[in-house]
Amino acid sequence: MLAEVTLLGAPPWVGLLALVVAAALAGIINAMAGGGSLLIVPVLLGLGLPPGVANGTLRVGVAVQSIASAATFYRRGFRDTGPLKRLVLPVVLGGAAGTALATRLPDDVLRVVFGVMLAGWAVVLVLRPSRFLQPREPARQVGLVAMGLGAAVGVYGGFLQAGVGFPMLALLVLYLGHGPVAANATKVLLTLAYTMVSLPMFAFAGQVAWREGAALAVGGVLGGWLGAHLQIRAGAGLVRWVVVVTVGVSGVVMLGRALA
Repeated sequence: MLAEVTLLGAPPWVGLLALVVAAALAGIINAMAGGGSLLIVPVLLGLGLPPGVANGTLRVGVAVQSIASAATFYRRGFRDTGPLKRLVLPVVLGGAAGTALATRLPDDVLRVVFGVMLAGWAVVLVLRPSRFLQPREPARQVGLVAMGLGAAVGVYGGFLQAGVGFPMLALLVLYLGHGPVAANATKVLLTLAYTMVSLPMFAFAGQVAWREGAALAVGGVLGGWLGAHLQIRAGAGLVRWVVVVTVGVSGVVMLGRALA
């Protein structure tokens, strides 16, 4: 399904360029924290895509930026992904369940559900941003509770995607006790894992606009690579700063969209 890519009466290439820029910025934010998709969704909706198609198309950029970020982390020596092996299956299964639900809901219902979920996240993120920044000590092993939480995060990611980096970091940093940079390296791999299941499901349901998705992929490669490099060079301090800023901005944006 393709949309007429126009933005405020501008030529079609302007809309595609806006997607590339939004995807690049989102890739940087997602590699270091989360919430980057909040930049992309309004652009996709502004270009005329229905909510369901926007939700599916978004996954193209997420997949590509996750690959770019994961490859950068790996090349720079962040290969101890710790909880990945035990979390990947519940996260993927949860992602598949969330996607199955999202592809079956009509757009009118999806708008209401999105609004309620985004409003809830806005309150949590604005009131308690520090909860995502302080690793617990000592670190926990991945047990049944962590696997259950991973499945819940997967359901959210498969269903909505926007803001999934925040609960993922809460699980890895707050609950399991991993450092911010190492947690981000694991987070992008988990996100990639469930997205590689979620994206084909959206495509099969006819809810991916591939032209717009290609624009997101171009920006996603640049943003994912740059975001990973920035946090590896600057370390946990930069990650904490980015999380605080994106939590505040994302919370306000989500609350505004939910109440609109």
